[in-house]
Amino acid sequence: MVVGIRRRELALAVVLAGVSGFLDAVGYISLGGYFVSFISGNSTTMAAEAAQGAWHGAGRAMGLVGLFFVGVLAGSVLSRIGDGRTVVLWATTGLVTVSAVARSLGVGVPAVLLIAVAMGLLNATFLRGGEVSVGLTYMTGTLVKAGQRLVDALTGGPRWAWARHMVLWVALTGGALGGAFAYAHWHLAAFWIADGVLFAAAVTTTVVRRVTQTAIETPRS
Repeated sequence: MVVGIRRRELALAVVLAGVSGFLDAVGYISLGGYFVSFISGNSTTMAAEAAQGAWHGAGRAMGLVGLFFVGVLAGSVLSRIGDGRTVVLWATTGLVTVSAVARSLGVGVPAVLLIAVAMGLLNATFLRGGEVSVGLTYMTGTLVKAGQRLVDALTGGPRWAWARHMVLWVALTGGALGGAFAYAHWHLAAFWIADGVLFAAAVTTTVVRRVTQTAIETPRS
């Protein structure tokens, strides 16, 4: 749960939610109305297209769902290796880098499709007991929790617990807005912006977690 994580973890979650929104907007525009991380939207699109006999569109939506699922599987595996969080972050950064390079080489659509795998992978960043504790690419449940916590605040509960949930939605929405503007100016070269942010997040997380672990392991005199 968002309310159960530390401030620096919340800061990382906000950054990653923003990147998720950014990449989803770039993917949505470039693919003509299909998402690379909003799988509920792709599922609805797939069903609507199939009902109308538009099998090509239904297949495209289903393919994106499948690629996202592959990313989820990969994230579940990688999260069990070493310091799972940093492994997942570096793997996600690597996939986005490959996508950006592929786009630079003129391989457009496959580059975008690889982002769907990266987004599935990204959701393994925050795990607790093997389950996702902070969703980074989907916000329906987050908004539900924000509403519930806001009512709690108005009836004598924790005053600002709702804001921890709401800030993730704001981050994703702001990231999506940034992604739309970036695509309008640089098209798929906008991948490099997201890649730079992910790289910085991965480096920072790696350093912070190593310093923290060293401090824990160092005996006090």
